[in-house]
Amino acid sequence: MGRMLGYHGDEVELDRPDLNKCPDCDCFFASDACPLCKKICPEEMRAGNRKPVKPKKVKRRRDNGRVQFISWYHQWWFIVILFLIMPLAGLVVLFTSPHKFWKKILFIAIYLLFPTIISIVMMLSGFTLNALFAQDPVDTSLTKEAYVEKCVDITPEEFYRSPDTYADSYVSMTLKVSEKSVNQYGTFYICTSVDNPQIMIAVQDYLLDGKQNFIAGDLLIVYGEPSQDGCLVSMDGKAFEIPCINAAYAAKQ
Repeated sequence: MGRMLGYHGDEVELDRPDLNKCPDCDCFFASDACPLCKKICPEEMRAGNRKPVKPKKVKRRRDNGRVQFISWYHQWWFIVILFLIMPLAGLVVLFTSPHKFWKKILFIAIYLLFPTIISIVMMLSGFTLNALFAQDPVDTSLTKEAYVEKCVDITPEEFYRSPDTYADSYVSMTLKVSEKSVNQYGTFYICTSVDNPQIMIAVQDYLLDGKQNFIAGDLLIVYGEPSQDGCLVSMDGKAFEIPCINAAYAAKQ
């Protein structure tokens, strides 16, 4: 009999070429007047005069609404393991999987950038840990007078021959500057004993009363704390380690 109100869903439009159609109510009828609004059907909407209705194309989802089951060897966990063990095999399995293309490209990009990302994370973590837990190389809680008074006066030879003995001590000694060295770790002065040039000690500049530029030949009274790590010195193509003092104060004689 046709449709009374003219609505059969958005995807399908019905038509009855053998019946008249009301342009206002969108319903079909066999009489001259619409049974709903009682208006006379115009000539262009009468049976045989209307243009045939083209069926609308129904857009369907790619998966047709059905659940798509993925084989275990195409699961992401297996692809990740395969990339870690055999990257080429993982690449083949990845591109034969039903995953979307943009996800495959994103996975490869992350895989290629993963070492760089890990390196950056480790570097930032190291900087953060050093900033949180690193101790000052010299004691900054004391005044200059209290620091100098706390230092034990020793000879360069005593410190050179047994630096571990003074590991947790405050020491002072007289040294002669041999040369200045600047690297990524800071400023060092390679010094020797006044009486014995074979006794070499590195003095790292952590001066609390301001940086000073000492030159070769200067005699210094150094007040500081022994460094746990020695200083690596390269002379005549040979590298060797010498004891090091983190200097909080230094006075030129």
